[in-house]
Amino acid sequence: MAIGKETTAWRITMPGMLTTVQDAGRIGYQQYGMPVAGAMDGESYRLGQRLVGNDTDMGALECTVMGPSFISEGPAVIAFTGADMSPAVNGTPVPMNTPLAVAPGDEVTTGFASYGVRMYIAVRGGVRATPVNGSVATHGKSGIGGFKGRKLQKDDVLTVARTVEVPQLHVDPDYEGPFNGTTPIRVVLGPQHERFTKEARHTFFTSPYLITPTSDRMGYRLAGQALTHTDGADIISDGAVFGSIQVPSDGQPIILMADRQTTGGYTKIGTVITPDLPRLAQMPVETTIHFTEVTVEEAQALYREYKEREASWVQTKEKAVSLLYSSVLPWGETEKRLSIRNDSYV
Repeated sequence: MAIGKETTAWRITMPGMLTTVQDAGRIGYQQYGMPVAGAMDGESYRLGQRLVGNDTDMGALECTVMGPSFISEGPAVIAFTGADMSPAVNGTPVPMNTPLAVAPGDEVTTGFASYGVRMYIAVRGGVRATPVNGSVATHGKSGIGGFKGRKLQKDDVLTVARTVEVPQLHVDPDYEGPFNGTTPIRVVLGPQHERFTKEARHTFFTSPYLITPTSDRMGYRLAGQALTHTDGADIISDGAVFGSIQVPSDGQPIILMADRQTTGGYTKIGTVITPDLPRLAQMPVETTIHFTEVTVEEAQALYREYKEREASWVQTKEKAVSLLYSSVLPWGETEKRLSIRNDSYV
């Protein structure tokens, strides 16, 4: 996408392990065979969008395990959310979950995640890309969306919005993020749960399962005690949703994730509830997980409570943010460098 007066460029100097452009995904096109894609950890993605002041779901960078480094050719307002990958600007560490400005020529660097596996880099005005079915989300297996339908590579040049105004927002100090890996993942029984033996259903909710290294954005393949079907694993294909838990003939569950196929032909023993999907998305391979059953009514109540809490996570700053200095930039706007809680961030 061409650089204009309202946009600037980020030149990728190190792409990270798996960095893609994502948004909330392609909603409403599964009936035509188009995968949804979008952010794996929707909670951290939405938090970043709110922190930088985006009213709608715009393109952001999703970084997996190790983040990227880039040079910003113009001013931009960004926020890092999700897994902590030690972000820094010009070598100076900057905080997570805080909107901040980068100036022309600034180098943004990140490293390996110290907890979680997915970090999001939100930018005010969004990472710009050509929409496909109303979304800029990257779906790597089909090569659509994002930056050329693929993960970022060294020397790629991204187009992002040019902005200098930093929203006076902060995250509630009590916000913990989706990083509780010990609490069981809550599951509603699936449409084919009766295709499993009573013993298999008991096993699923009482036995540990391991996230295997063959897991990816399409699905988490689990390893544990095999689940027994009563009449085979195959069904007439039906819709697949984020969190569907398929069980093929080998009896090992597969949790369908953001890049899932639109339909699936294996029995589904359950579906992960929406509030637990971000936690699942932040779990690294070799993590042991447990499941617990909830009813549809309980799941609906948990979702309402979750959205109510989410509404309070981002708040207006009570303390004024002091300007270290202001200077007129070549394009006639004012550069702002901020001091937050006595620590300086570009």
